[in-house]
Amino acid sequence: MRVLNETICDSNVSIYVGQGALKVLEELKDKKVALFYSKKIDPSKVKAHLKNYIEVPMIDGEEAKDINYALKLVKTLFENGFDRGDYVIALGGGTVTDVVGFVASIYMRGINLINIPTTLLGMVDASIGGKTGVNFENVKNVIGTFYQPTMIISDLDFLSTLPTEEIRKGLAEVIKYGLVLDKELYDFLAMNKDRVLSKDYEALEEIIYKSSMDKLSVVKADERETKGIRIVLNFGHTIGHAIEAGSNFEIPHGYAISVGMVCEAKMAEEVGYAEEGVVEDVTWILSQYGLPLSVDDLKVKINVEKALEAITKDKKIRGGYIMMPFPTRIGDWKRVDVPLETLKGFAEQCLR
Repeated sequence: MRVLNETICDSNVSIYVGQGALKVLEELKDKKVALFYSKKIDPSKVKAHLKNYIEVPMIDGEEAKDINYALKLVKTLFENGFDRGDYVIALGGGTVTDVVGFVASIYMRGINLINIPTTLLGMVDASIGGKTGVNFENVKNVIGTFYQPTMIISDLDFLSTLPTEEIRKGLAEVIKYGLVLDKELYDFLAMNKDRVLSKDYEALEEIIYKSSMDKLSVVKADERETKGIRIVLNFGHTIGHAIEAGSNFEIPHGYAISVGMVCEAKMAEEVGYAEEGVVEDVTWILSQYGLPLSVDDLKVKINVEKALEAITKDKKIRGGYIMMPFPTRIGDWKRVDVPLETLKGFAEQCLR
């Protein structure tokens, strides 16, 4: 097992990565714990390491993200007498960590939070960084906070039963880190495709640990997205989010981001920020892992108008420009303020 400790503002964050990492929960034997989890998940592996806990099975999907549902979870903590010295555990995917993280951040102005992601995507992205969010008036994540978990436990045993397709979806985010932040990770992915896709534990531990380290270092430098550094985590996401919206969210996040990275790398090369060969490097590594390179590969019809409309609502827009991280070479990047109309023109070429 590998351990990563970091201080973000005044919060100490510990990440545990490895097979059997859940054993660190035994440190909470004498603590009061609320275990929140999706009804789709068997919590028995976690419960085996706890003593004084209550279980809170959660509903799934967008209903769980509603502000009123989040307040019901707050009421559960209140009625069970939880205080700021107690703990809440978010066991599951991005929806669970979004909602439970939000609940933890507002209950008594902050209660100890532990994220236990159960997918590769959760382990390398959703559980790290402190972003929480719930929906309001049918608008996604319009209410949220930045709130760092005390612990993130990435136990590889959760991945053993996942189909390869689910691993692939998470690998798009891992590849993102390699492309714009970590050439060493890119090289590891390039040389260990078979080990990663066959879920070799040592290979998975390596890519999850490196991805966690990369994301945490960015978050430490720019926790609240005020310095133009955290923007790097959005590589592939501006057009990727547009693809998701244009498909009515039928396309999995990882696949949309994969195509988004190709589109944005081509854009970076065309406007002169990326070195020659970057696009080929991007498309090669994604194809090695069987990830889509174009909208044709997605096999879902994209409503281009709806996709372009989503771009105009992007939170990174400032005064008619949108902040984008462009890859300059493998493992490096540059922030560029792109005119919104220019981006829409590139995106339309890419999506048709």
